[in-house]
Amino acid sequence: MTPSDEQNKVDFIHNPHFVEWVTKPTDELNQFWEAYLSENPSRKKELDHARFLLKGLLINEHSLTEAEVLALWDKIEKTKSSRNTKVIWLKRWSAAAGILLILGISGWLMSNLRSKTDTVINYKSIASNIVPGNEIKLILSDQSQKIFSSKDVELKYNQDGKLETKTGNQVQTEELRKSMETTQMNQLVVPRGKRSTIVLADGTKLWLNSGSRAIYPVAFNGKTREIYIEGEGYLEVAHDASMPFYVVSNQIKIKVLGTKFDISAYKEDKSISVVLVEGSVQATTATENLVMKPNQILNYEKLTQRSTIAKANVLEYVSWKDGWMLCNKEQIKSITTKLSRYYDVKISYNDLNLSNMTLTGKLDLKSNCEEVFKVICATAPLKYQVIGHEIFLTKK
Repeated sequence: MTPSDEQNKVDFIHNPHFVEWVTKPTDELNQFWEAYLSENPSRKKELDHARFLLKGLLINEHSLTEAEVLALWDKIEKTKSSRNTKVIWLKRWSAAAGILLILGISGWLMSNLRSKTDTVINYKSIASNIVPGNEIKLILSDQSQKIFSSKDVELKYNQDGKLETKTGNQVQTEELRKSMETTQMNQLVVPRGKRSTIVLADGTKLWLNSGSRAIYPVAFNGKTREIYIEGEGYLEVAHDASMPFYVVSNQIKIKVLGTKFDISAYKEDKSISVVLVEGSVQATTATENLVMKPNQILNYEKLTQRSTIAKANVLEYVSWKDGWMLCNKEQIKSITTKLSRYYDVKISYNDLNLSNMTLTGKLDLKSNCEEVFKVICATAPLKYQVIGHEIFLTKK
């Protein structure tokens, strides 16, 4: 096996999506990786090898204590004195893995997975515990919940573990963090029709769009900063070169030191998009690492795992955080999908040709939903009808 084969094998094992498939397979994950292999048959050998090693190493996952695992990884890290030793280390990795299989020391692999993030966090498990409702929910690390009826909620954390909550003119401050021994994760769930902003403990600001959720630590205590986003979020990341910032979502991971960007990763969408406003980010998928420049959009197709990067007018993708929707020959189908989430209203049309109709202009999302459709129908050959909580579109 060549050094490049070894690197590919290690890349698979470092991929959280791959690890989840091996350890907790589902129909969706099986379909995902079957599609990947059909598109990349040449990688089947290293994928199978990585899968075999991972299964073997995880049999005795708890044979080492956390302290022993971290101490072992620190010792291994110190042996890598320069970039020139990387290939040698990769060659040794395979032999070491065989020894570990014999000895049952699976903690080595688990700590390897921790090298990119201080702890392995099962975000999907955390998210699945909370079913979205009609109100904004803040779920604290002790599983207690705060429910907000307001359409917009502002949260602000500081490094001392204090949380300031603002709804309208009401402001509340409370102490959250009681211990430094464990990472305390909070979860904010924003239903369709509502939005929220969060200032994290490091000063990073996150705008969370309708139908989204974020999972994040109360305070950043490790070597990296990491949060999880499902749905859409716009971030202004506080710069800290010594503590890289990661945004994790399903099938894609973003690394950044300090920048402004938008990520849209709704579960029901066929693709994930990342739009870079300022700075530089690295997007990691199951198959590649991509570095983006300002005024670019990355589109990642979930089924094919193919990524494309193109120039973009970033305002068309990030203006929602300021209450606007900028459209530049955007298809009605895309516009109605966004408006349906933003206002939590069902939008229907019987004529499928309407979905290909395009619209150019600026929609004021601070107005109510019906006012927005009055503007749309004034500029496009459409008419609308409101029946209950549903809007029907037809051609004029």
